[in-house]
Amino acid sequence: MNIFNKRIEVYSIVRDLIKNIWVIFMAALIGFMGVYIATKSVYTPEYTATSTIIVNAKSSSTGSYSLFSVSVEMTEVISRVLVEPTVKEEAIKITGDKSFDGKLTADVYKGTNFIHLSVTSDSPQKAYDLLVAVLEAYPNVSDSVFENVVISIIGTPKVPHSPSNTVSTVNKLRVVFVCVGLVAVLVVLLSVLRDTVKDEEDFKDKIDAKLLGVIPHEKKSLSFKERLQKKNKALLIHNNSFISLKFVENYHKIAAKFEHINRNNGAKVFAITSVAENEGKSTTASNIAISLADRGHKVILVDVDCKKPALYKIFDKEFSENSELGYLMNGKVKSQEYEFKTYKRTSLYLALNTSPYKELGEWIEKGRFSNVVDAMKEQVDYVVLDTAPLSADACVTDIAKLADETIFVVRTDTAYTANINDAIAIINEVGGRVGGCVLNDVHNTFSPFAMAGTDETGYYYGKGYGRYSKYGKYGKYGKYGKYSKYEQYSKYASPYLDDDSDEDEE
Repeated sequence: MNIFNKRIEVYSIVRDLIKNIWVIFMAALIGFMGVYIATKSVYTPEYTATSTIIVNAKSSSTGSYSLFSVSVEMTEVISRVLVEPTVKEEAIKITGDKSFDGKLTADVYKGTNFIHLSVTSDSPQKAYDLLVAVLEAYPNVSDSVFENVVISIIGTPKVPHSPSNTVSTVNKLRVVFVCVGLVAVLVVLLSVLRDTVKDEEDFKDKIDAKLLGVIPHEKKSLSFKERLQKKNKALLIHNNSFISLKFVENYHKIAAKFEHINRNNGAKVFAITSVAENEGKSTTASNIAISLADRGHKVILVDVDCKKPALYKIFDKEFSENSELGYLMNGKVKSQEYEFKTYKRTSLYLALNTSPYKELGEWIEKGRFSNVVDAMKEQVDYVVLDTAPLSADACVTDIAKLADETIFVVRTDTAYTANINDAIAIINEVGGRVGGCVLNDVHNTFSPFAMAGTDETGYYYGKGYGRYSKYGKYGKYGKYGKYSKYEQYSKYASPYLDDDSDEDEE
């Protein structure tokens, strides 16, 4: 659906409403507080004393119906006379006040000869006294004018006990609901106007790159206990029996396109990146690598996100010093001693880090990284590099130049389209080649649940990069003695990736 060339995606709107529920709650609170403050500081209580009088025409030779009609007509006239200044002047003579400090009204019950007389003032006693004075003063004015009319009081005035202008609960709630409605409309408007990729059609309209595949939103099947404990299950196509067939098949389709790219231009090294954080690039890189291995290829999955490595959490692996990629890059482990981990009984080999490293820029500058990647490329069919987001690490452009193809993961309604297109242009300008994009987390059917913005490891990805913006802060990662406890994991894949290499059992 398009309104003024803006796509409306229901899930995106509902997710924004849920994410901003605290803003809506604050709007309700502000509305309630506003009413409270107004009633305490601006509001002036008023009290109204009332009485009901009946007007009857004096008996004559006419029939009863004609007599009632005359009474009704006279009631209209008398109601106007009751509020005249003359009556008020007579009333203040009785009370002894200097002025008539109140509002006098006389309302006729339609079609009857009854008049509802009321006096409103800022004091309950004053309102009562003025009404009584009006009832006493009126005969002095009317007797000489309306000789054929009898006025009787049928509702005795009483001192009012509570203000007549109290703000009702209904009106208070109306103010609160108006505030909530205005904020909700603003949230919806901002959601619709936000220039992000909402779905597949939106991608085709806005992004200057090929769409390699669409990954549907997949809900992680967690028990109530696991949710309370904040546990998380990685969405790996081999690792969860509750994953939908469509989710698995779409990754296999993307892997088939990688094979097509390889056949066309011989590309073997694919860098998987994203513009922003929390777009699911690590899960995407992992599942593409698994799918390629399922198709009979030897694949190495390399964690090049040296600021916030996540793959070891996805694969739930523990590593010794000989399987830590950072040690190989730093020269602490010789190439012939480095041991890859394998994923289950597949031809997927894992070169991962369990801690951040500040030296990635140095590795690239001195050629260590390219040498390692070239060595890997000679031994396997595909090398998949999981990089940091482009907005979080400038080294991504250097990695893109070393890779044969760079693939962007675009999560729906996350990064702005202008930033995505700028990132694609940057990779092309530095000499890299953008092979296309994978559109992630596409909601084909609306669901009001699972709207929390955690990354594939269950952590809020946006909180992990800021402190690593300068390499000088990596000093505390220089010692890795803590990994000695992983010595029990002594059986790893051969560094030469032979077919008869040992495999980890899971």
